Amino acid sequence: MLSRLFLLVVALPGVLLAQTQSTEVHIKFNSGQSITPIYEGWERVPDGSFNMVFGYLNRNHVEQISLPIGAQNNFEPGPADRGQPAYFYPRENHFIFKVNVPKDWDTKKELVWSLTVRGKTEQARATLLDIWEIDRKVEVSNNGGPGGGGVQTSNALLAKDEPPKVTIDPVSRATVGTPVTLTASVTDDGIPPPNMKRREPRPVEPSLKNTGLPSPVNVPMPARPRPPQGGGLSVWWFVYRGPAAVTFDPEGYVKIADGKSTVKATFAQPGTYVIRAFAHDGLLRTPADVTITVTH
Repeated sequence: MLSRLFLLVVALPGVLLAQTQSTEVHIKFNSGQSITPIYEGWERVPDGSFNMVFGYLNRNHVEQISLPIGAQNNFEPGPADRGQPAYFYPRENHFIFKVNVPKDWDTKKELVWSLTVRGKTEQARATLLDIWEIDRKVEVSNNGGPGGGGVQTSNALLAKDEPPKVTIDPVSRATVGTPVTLTASVTDDGIPPPNMKRREPRPVEPSLKNTGLPSPVNVPMPARPRPPQGGGLSVWWFVYRGPAAVTFDPEGYVKIADGKSTVKATFAQPGTYVIRAFAHDGLLRTPADVTITVTH
């Protein structure tokens, strides 16, 4: 079994002088850039099938992009909609969703996720080749996406840990500008223990205004949601599909109280939204979704 860390390789079109390459790589943008889908690798499922795991890199440092399922956001072959996100937060977002493929899937057959932003199409090509096999250690080592594992762990602890279970109370409708309560119920096996030592988080960096213009080279990275210090169960709420940003109160990972996580969500625009809740036990995450229709 291969365990590995992922490195981001930036490919520049054409043949450029070294000085030009250095300048291009280090320019950071508030907005106006593309989104690169990421194939994280595949994992085994007990029934013999396989999960292909995906994330993405939104090259913008500020801009959040809505990209509905269809010509600009699709999979091939087969159904265009394979449960992928349709709302994209800035920068790297790893291990966001999984696509299950049958046990007789040809190891060399590609499943291609394509994203087109402002006329530029980028693709992730997934296969079941041996080199792409991953396990829990890979996911936790790579922080499992926004928030990450953040704990000092071992293979034995990972093997014993069961992901938390999460369900969301249904919310059929909401109105623009009026906060709606979202509630998730979470249960877990108590592994890892809540008092496990955690790595120190990166300091919170200042936010930027979305000017639409290239930012200087000293633009800070966006602050990442992280599980609470001290461990324990928590839930991170975010927009998975929808036409616009949603304000959550409180933001980021919220500690579980009496088996529940409750936040207020305020919608600025009407439309149909899928809100995802990631329940986190300190090592592993489990997603649950709720679909909400928002009217004026």
